[in-house]
Amino acid sequence: MAAIWIVDDEPYIRAAMVAVLEDIGHQTRDFSDAESLYRQLVDGDRPDLLILDHMLPDEDGAVVVHSLRERADYRDIPILFVTAVSDADADRLSDLAPVVRKPFDFRDLVSEVNALVPPPGPDAQSGSSGTSVR
Repeated sequence: MAAIWIVDDEPYIRAAMVAVLEDIGHQTRDFSDAESLYRQLVDGDRPDLLILDHMLPDEDGAVVVHSLRERADYRDIPILFVTAVSDADADRLSDLAPVVRKPFDFRDLVSEVNALVPPPGPDAQSGSSGTSVR
């Protein structure tokens, strides 16, 4: 089970991504801005995958990626942009990380996530009580 962090200032989109990713067995944390993400990283936690909106209220996603890539502790964290940008902006962002453009089909999101982190095994689908998380 991968730890996937989602940074998006749109609460409904963030909640929907959390629900879909947890339904397929991942652990998630979500943040509404870059500052919250940075605080969690400084506290010593780190994700197996970071899903990042490009248009955040406090810092754009490209700046976040550059900031993480400058630090040895964070440069190898896989990143996926999920954002509403033009084709030209998506092409520029794709030089930094794969891009899923909003609005998106959740099957496309899951496909991109599975390409970046291993899909959870069958054991990840059950919680500690032995019941299915689905």
